[in-house]
Amino acid sequence: MNGLPQVWDALRRQGLAEGDVPPAMPDEAATPWHVRLMLGVCGWLGGLLLLVFAGLVMPDPFDSHSLVVVGALLLIVARMLLHGQPPELREQFALSLCLAGYGAVAVAGAAWLSVWGTFLAAAGLGLVLAVVMPNAIARCFGVLALLLAGEGCLRELGWPSPVPAIAAWTCAAAWLEETRWAHRLGQSQAPLAWGATLALWGLGLAGALLPGMDLSVPPAWRGLAWAAYLLAALPLAWVAWRLSARARPAVRGWAAGTACVLVLVGAWVPGAAFGLMTALLGHARARTPLWVGGLLVALWSMGWFYYAQAWSLPRKAAVLLALGGVLLLAWRGIVRLGAPEAGHE
Repeated sequence: MNGLPQVWDALRRQGLAEGDVPPAMPDEAATPWHVRLMLGVCGWLGGLLLLVFAGLVMPDPFDSHSLVVVGALLLIVARMLLHGQPPELREQFALSLCLAGYGAVAVAGAAWLSVWGTFLAAAGLGLVLAVVMPNAIARCFGVLALLLAGEGCLRELGWPSPVPAIAAWTCAAAWLEETRWAHRLGQSQAPLAWGATLALWGLGLAGALLPGMDLSVPPAWRGLAWAAYLLAALPLAWVAWRLSARARPAVRGWAAGTACVLVLVGAWVPGAAFGLMTALLGHARARTPLWVGGLLVALWSMGWFYYAQAWSLPRKAAVLLALGGVLLLAWRGIVRLGAPEAGHE
């Protein structure tokens, strides 16, 4: 089939057209956000009604065997519905079935397996969703489930977890090298980046899962746990060093020194390092949700750490003053780095 320029040339030779080739019209106008919102609500409502119907026709909807069968069927149907470029209504309907199927299989696994085994199975199922599902939101959920369930499994076993470090380094690399990762991974780049970011925020908000230092364990085990926390906070220094590459040496040294101080703080308050790193990435990439969410996570984590300590009021005041000073230094360093990057490298 000939393209528009060839057809236009043929028409012009026959005297049926004049002038240059007209610009191509867009395939379809963008759907207004309120229409997409209504379609999304209808899709999720349809999925909910389908689940209610399945629960009514099944003899025992909470039986573990029934949950596995229904969950697997829901995941298969969701995969089929998400094939190609589905319309908004079908896409949201399939997403509701996908999440419901994941939940059904996870609940059934909890009835058969131990706690750590349930987390491990949930992590494996999340990996399957991240690889198999063609939809970006479903893949993002799969990455999020993989990281959070893997963290829960290792915490249940009482082992030092590398999951925060994996999520932090993945998040930093995916946003710093956004264009390169998008070229290599294609449409998988955004789900991977946002899934790692959401998992990092979840780990930062759930500060009880990441105690900065447990003095009841042996020193060797405690040193290994501390090394894991430092490794998870270290991407903040790497991000500051990379983003200040074009700054003056004094500014770059300022940014690197402040980031190293925040890395040490991250050994006790991991959420602060996670939140500030994503806020810095969001500022550099001009992504408002990224830097707003990062700041909220950092503030919540520092507030949780402050009120969780059984310290006297003078000591708490001194710590609060020190944290405020660190934040001011960090903000000054961000401002000195210059305006946000409008384009991606």
